[in-house]
Amino acid sequence: MLIRRLTYTDAEKGFRLTQQCGWPHRLVDWQLLLTLGEGYAMEHDGRVIGTVMAWRWGEHYASVGVVVVDNAWQGKGIGKQLMQTLMADFPDQQLRLHATQQGAILYEKLGFTARGTLSQFQTPQLALIPPPVYPQGVEVRLATSEDRSQVEQLAYRATGMPRPQLYDYLLHKQRIFVLSDSQGEIVGFMGCHRFGRGFSLGPCYINDSSRLTVLLQAVLSQLTGEFVRLDIDERQLDEAVLTQWGLKRVDIPHIMVRAGQVPAFTPTAIEVTVMTPALG
Repeated sequence: MLIRRLTYTDAEKGFRLTQQCGWPHRLVDWQLLLTLGEGYAMEHDGRVIGTVMAWRWGEHYASVGVVVVDNAWQGKGIGKQLMQTLMADFPDQQLRLHATQQGAILYEKLGFTARGTLSQFQTPQLALIPPPVYPQGVEVRLATSEDRSQVEQLAYRATGMPRPQLYDYLLHKQRIFVLSDSQGEIVGFMGCHRFGRGFSLGPCYINDSSRLTVLLQAVLSQLTGEFVRLDIDERQLDEAVLTQWGLKRVDIPHIMVRAGQVPAFTPTAIEVTVMTPALG
């Protein structure tokens, strides 16, 4: 067996692994992950039997994902070897990932600590949801390239992570819905992109969680009949709001972080949903 770096041409091999495990990733999702990130594959007799990837967000942060091992090779320490190889490339960065209950045991041994949970909500076919009643002066609209600076600034205030490549992708290949106030300032936004079985709503950042329902309802009103998924911090939105729209909780992954040498940061905006569990 050998460990080597992943390349863009490995997309089909990664896709095969996640299909085997029942994960929703499409081939194009793998191609996006490989375009934005880096990682390693474990090979045996020329066959990829495991992967791990990371995405750098500036100098100090990275997210980790698609830690997946062929079913026939489970329990042989392959995931641990891949993680150790990857982590050596990020000695000082803060690493964040989302783990299953079983995976959390491994990540704790590798120096990660739990920082709460996300709840994955989804519906196979979204019901008809009417647009919200907007407070005076408030609107939700599609972002344009002219909104790029405000979008990035709001996201940075919530996370401390510069992620220009992610917002380039959302602005030019997918959609971002922005919530603006009576002065025209963007006070919240939600990405909407094709992923897995349908649409994933994220990332979402907002100044004031009291305005979150308006933003979310406006986005959902555009997606009637679609498969919709959100990976959401439930502290910001009551479950009852989501269930009334037909969204059901299907998973609760653990948020896990390996501390790094990062500058002091105090959020001045709220992170509500992630783009995907891998990309954060």
